[in-house]
Amino acid sequence: MKNILLVDDETKILKILKSSLSKKGYTVFTAANGQEARRKISEVPANLVFLDVKLPDVSGLQLLQEFIGLYPNKVYIMMTAYGNIDNAVSAMKVGAFDYMTKPVRLDELVLTIEKAFEWIGVKEENKLLKEQLQQTEEYGELIASSNAMKNILQLVERVAPTEANVLIQGESGTGKTKIAHMIHKLSERKNGPFIPVNCASIPEQLLESELFGYEKGAFTGAVASRKGKFESSDGGTIFLDEIGEISQSFQAKLLQITQDKTFMRVGSNVLRKADTRIICATNQDLKKLVEAGQFREDLYYRLNIVDIYIPSLRERKEEVPVLVEKFLERYRKKYERNFQVNKELLNQLMQYNWPGNVRELENAIERAVVLCRGELLTIEDFPKEIRDFVNDDQIVAVEETDNMTLPEVLSSIEKKYILKALDESLGQPSKAAKKLGISRQSLLYKMKKYFS
Repeated sequence: MKNILLVDDETKILKILKSSLSKKGYTVFTAANGQEARRKISEVPANLVFLDVKLPDVSGLQLLQEFIGLYPNKVYIMMTAYGNIDNAVSAMKVGAFDYMTKPVRLDELVLTIEKAFEWIGVKEENKLLKEQLQQTEEYGELIASSNAMKNILQLVERVAPTEANVLIQGESGTGKTKIAHMIHKLSERKNGPFIPVNCASIPEQLLESELFGYEKGAFTGAVASRKGKFESSDGGTIFLDEIGEISQSFQAKLLQITQDKTFMRVGSNVLRKADTRIICATNQDLKKLVEAGQFREDLYYRLNIVDIYIPSLRERKEEVPVLVEKFLERYRKKYERNFQVNKELLNQLMQYNWPGNVRELENAIERAVVLCRGELLTIEDFPKEIRDFVNDDQIVAVEETDNMTLPEVLSSIEKKYILKALDESLGQPSKAAKKLGISRQSLLYKMKKYFS
């Protein structure tokens, strides 16, 4: 229900506004002073409250602060004939949704009310998302709301306490490193080191010395002996990322340590032992590399005692809203702003295929909160490739509409552009008209045509 409480000491204004808004379908309650407002707000089911700054018995700003503390889920809008920047800033800092100056134009008032109720709807949607997030299975940085991810996390819980080598496969950005971390943290080796190595980032000629270490004088520049990553991970876990990138010659050298946990430093003939568990990851299909003769079959089976495949985000798009809420929670704390998303934006984000997977989604969310003008994210806050994808999809949807006449299609497009301009202009017709390149009167006429 769209219930409004109007608090103003001018009873004539209260009667006019109540009558006008009631005809628009709103349920309106009124109060003429602070004392009456305190009683009404505790009794009536109003979710939107208009407060006059100047009341006979209390300051509207003081009342705003009091109400926000007692009723934080309601939305508050300030009104005053004594408007100035200081009052507006004070009201917004306290937590007012918007600020209007009197005399209030009915069309602008209705737009502000609709924006406020949209915000209320957004908050309700985000509340449901938070509840859904709490119901998901969560392990540190990883969450699982889809059956596919829940099955993966159950598999991780089963394999972690064992000593089995694990091969994690999946596209870049799906969370392979986080899965490896989780296996280590849930294992008996959790108090030992976790050593990650990106095999693709180390030149082939240096990979052996990086992993196995070297003796003093083994090559130019080896002025002292040095441990390799395997020795450093003794008693813990070594994570070999991008294992599909290593050369066949090094694959043979890696085979020995997977068989008996022994190795030799570069420049030494002494066998050393490293009690380390091996977890590997790749964004390639190792089985196909084996079939193509590019990866040793015996090494493949040594590394692949347990295989974990992480599906791409486009294969589990039902997780997008929950992931969005998780990332928003993080950035609300970081930037100290109450960022929200509405259902329309979530639907738009679910259309996109996310080639960079969860990593791309997180980066896109951080970019959006940094660029967001207020606290409600829009598709315009997202990277160009996401905006273009969504906009192209909307254009195709319009072009494929068989049951609409040309005037209907044009009216639909015009309506969307007006709504977008009003949204970007915070509901102010003059600014929206300027954005659209039309006069204020023309915009008001079109608003009456489309939204009355």
